[in-house]
Amino acid sequence: ASNSPPGPSRGRPDVPPPLRRARAGAMCPARDHEAGHGFAPNPRRKTKERAAYCALYSKPLPKVPGVARPHNGDEGALFHRRPDGVLADPAVPYIQISQAGPACAGPCVEQLLAGTPLPKGAAEFSSLHVVSAAGAGASSRAASLAASARGSGKRACCYAWPALAPSDLAGEYEAFFSITSEMILNGADRASLLVFVAAEGGREEMAVAAILGMLPFRGVQVAFVTDSAEYCDPLGRLPSASGLFEYCAEQPERMGRCPLAAIFGPLEGRTFSRPLAAWRPLKPAPVPEEKPAPFKIGAMELPMVTYEGEYRAGVERLAGLLRGHFGEALFPVVAVGETGDALGYGSDIHAALGRGGCEGYYFAHASGESFKRPDAYGRPELLAAIAAAKRAGRRVVVVAVGGGVNGNAMGMIAALTGADFVEVPTTLMHYNDATTSAKKAFSLVVNGQILSKNILGTFYLPQLVFCISEVFLTLSSCSVHAAVGEAAKTMSMLGKASSAAGQQDFHNILGAAEFASDFTRVIHTVPGFERLILFLRETGRLKEQAMAAGRALHEAGASAEGGALETERREVLARLRGQFHGLPEASRREVMAFLTAINEEVIKAKAMFLAYSDPFEKYRALLFEYAHTLGHGVEAFMNGLYRRAEDLGIDYSEAFRLHGQCVGMAVLWAGEMSKEAGHLEDAGYMAHQSLVYLFNRYGGFDFAPLRRLCDELDVSQEEFCEGVLRVVRRDNKRGYCACAPGSSVDQLVRARPGCLLRSADPSAELRYLVEVSEESQSRVLERAFEGEYDKVLVFAEASETQASSEAHEGLSIVARGDAAAPGPSEGHASSARAAAALDALLGRLYMSS
Repeated sequence: ASNSPPGPSRGRPDVPPPLRRARAGAMCPARDHEAGHGFAPNPRRKTKERAAYCALYSKPLPKVPGVARPHNGDEGALFHRRPDGVLADPAVPYIQISQAGPACAGPCVEQLLAGTPLPKGAAEFSSLHVVSAAGAGASSRAASLAASARGSGKRACCYAWPALAPSDLAGEYEAFFSITSEMILNGADRASLLVFVAAEGGREEMAVAAILGMLPFRGVQVAFVTDSAEYCDPLGRLPSASGLFEYCAEQPERMGRCPLAAIFGPLEGRTFSRPLAAWRPLKPAPVPEEKPAPFKIGAMELPMVTYEGEYRAGVERLAGLLRGHFGEALFPVVAVGETGDALGYGSDIHAALGRGGCEGYYFAHASGESFKRPDAYGRPELLAAIAAAKRAGRRVVVVAVGGGVNGNAMGMIAALTGADFVEVPTTLMHYNDATTSAKKAFSLVVNGQILSKNILGTFYLPQLVFCISEVFLTLSSCSVHAAVGEAAKTMSMLGKASSAAGQQDFHNILGAAEFASDFTRVIHTVPGFERLILFLRETGRLKEQAMAAGRALHEAGASAEGGALETERREVLARLRGQFHGLPEASRREVMAFLTAINEEVIKAKAMFLAYSDPFEKYRALLFEYAHTLGHGVEAFMNGLYRRAEDLGIDYSEAFRLHGQCVGMAVLWAGEMSKEAGHLEDAGYMAHQSLVYLFNRYGGFDFAPLRRLCDELDVSQEEFCEGVLRVVRRDNKRGYCACAPGSSVDQLVRARPGCLLRSADPSAELRYLVEVSEESQSRVLERAFEGEYDKVLVFAEASETQASSEAHEGLSIVARGDAAAPGPSEGHASSARAAAALDALLGRLYMSS
């Protein structure tokens, strides 16, 4: 990786920082996360674009309590500006083909490459992927285009849309994902061009082209080639031949995204455009039991509420909101994973809706990252139920009840079918991380092995996020650690964004002051985190008893035995909740303080970037991908090992790690790579690593259990490292910047938390995505495999602290085997002292910035 010079900008003092840097043409300060409006080969052009950008967003934000105002008197800084809207109305150009040969010859490759708008940040299309509609004519033209592209030195691949009966719902669904999966395996990236050669050029073929284009990397540019003698509007509702799948670019849930980038045909050129439809989400009227969480994406408000009353009352409240908003035509598709199904979280909502006269479809599905794939969710019976409801004129509403995988996957089903979408999180990660993003996706999974995470997806907003807080009492320890792992990632890349130094770090994030986060607030809630882990362990048997009753109920159905099992499950869960409410008030307050802080700060952090600056998470908001390169890699590789262990009857529960836990481990690895490269040292290194180690008292980020599973399966260190790197080579950030052989796109940190390393390439579209060698990644993976990062953060008075390069403010990072094991009360107090010392260390680092 390369580092930018850390010195200050020395441009004219009367020029705002973004313009000053563009005119000077020098490197920006390393603490500035310049991205989507960064440097380009033509500085003069970029200067004009920056000026227009700054002039557009001229509405000042109101004073936000706790957020420092700029000291330089520059009230025009983007940080304190807020536009009324940031989403563009969809528009698609129709380009008349200039015929050099027979009329049926169609456009040449040069016309397609020159006429189709490039994706932002790309200098050229990296490859062509030509899909032909069913029919010999389209197939021959597609083959000719691909051959012509190859002849001009452009990599090109051909695919064929199959001839399907209109009633073949499963065939359509399978074709969408088989073609796009093959594209990924053939090396498609974000800068690839998908060319769809139509046979007839009507709405059904446009629907196929649009859906194919929306899936790889959540959207590649599509050139639609037609010889139709009539225009076809690409922005209205485009249904597939079956009528089940559809794409409508004016639908506000899609935020103006239109994969069809250009249409090439024989008619006179024109531009299709229409305004984005009004966004009318389900915003509940305030009631005392509900706590809203302010959140925006693309300047559109996304209602997020937590129901803090009794669970049963929360279920009835949600059912009433859905009936009131969607009306009598409501057809709910309630989807839930295995754990939520066993605990009754999905069936309770489905039954409440049914009692109100809204019969729908209940869909229980397999859980886990290995099942985050198209075939696990696009079940024929589910597709048939949605198709029948649409034909009957019902309003289909997909209600995703469960964790982040459930929300992502069912969001895909809603997006593919044009259904309304509501999310009901039952995990912290689903609530504060997955729902605070329009991204929905499947992974590329082959024979149970995850080849690439979240590579096939789209952008699609829910109308409501409704969380019932009592469901958090049945979380697993893994799930809580996962939420903390993602939070540690955000603490590392964001830090104290509401401080004066934080504002300088993120000065170019449009409207950030409205949601500016102080993520270090989470540090002080570590006693509540530890008390929650202990409570979940103590009530684990009650949870298992409730789930056993739920699984038996699933088998018994509507029999008399089923009624008894339902009663048993309800009573056991009531006892579990009663144990929490029976805790000392101080303990309950600490747990609630942890849950409140981690939810509020993650939501605010995401809103800082997604509200106005980068709603599609393709530029500045890619900061949230910090530690995800190796995190996704180890997660995918270990999921393959879990499958092998299951086949052999080996218990892998101790080694099981969720996505956020893998990210938490990868935060440590990123810190180590940053230190190795000379970008992070001393107090900055201590602070960065401590953000994970503070929360590692119960070993949620230790690698040792994974190592034991590897040993049991005869997986060597070499096989582990290579298996992780194989996934990294298909990372979904590839295509944003070029990678030399033997390197990958990654992110590193410098100086302190909140300062991500920036690329030295002055034309890099994303300044904080840098090349990192596989050798560097392999070294930290090897050390992790040997348990070198299985450590904890401890605090001792100054007189007790041994002199050490890793000791600051009385803090030390020590190997787990060297750490004392205090009892619960003593341990909570020790963690609180460590948190206070870490906060002091971070304060000192920010003061010196």
